[in-house]
Amino acid sequence: MEELIKRAQKGDQEAFTALVKSMKDDLYKIAKTRISNEDDMQDAIQETMLEMFKSIKKLRDPKLFKKWIITILINKCNRIYRRKYKTDLSYEELNFEDFITATSNDVESDLEFYELLKDLKYEERIILILYYKEEYTVKEIKSILNMKVSTINTHLFRARVKLKEKLEKGGELHG
Repeated sequence: MEELIKRAQKGDQEAFTALVKSMKDDLYKIAKTRISNEDDMQDAIQETMLEMFKSIKKLRDPKLFKKWIITILINKCNRIYRRKYKTDLSYEELNFEDFITATSNDVESDLEFYELLKDLKYEERIILILYYKEEYTVKEIKSILNMKVSTINTHLFRARVKLKEKLEKGGELHG
């Protein structure tokens, strides 16, 4: 991946295209956690790709590429949502079930994971996805979401408690 990034930074269009293809599913999943309208999601992803194309030469450390592109996407999603709806997305409006686009080898476990998350608040879901599925550290999530470490840890703790309760009761999430 680092080699592709370096080639794309030098203007290699094939390398850039390969990067876009490698990130497409992940970007869709993340956009889906913030925006429920398919057209708006595609707009956010396209704007992210355009920003990536314009700015990839400025990326200093290719190891930070994924974090960088996710940060751009989250900012694009938030901007589109604020522009279109002029308010923050309420937790009830999030259509998390449609978010599932399995890319791992263990599709069944991915489906179960996302099904468990569907009733959580937006912040809890995105943090759990970044932490468990994307395997970012709390410190990395802090810079992606522009949140305090203590806030991230609080969301992680609360989400884990809710998930544990849901699994024990076999029912719906509460609170």
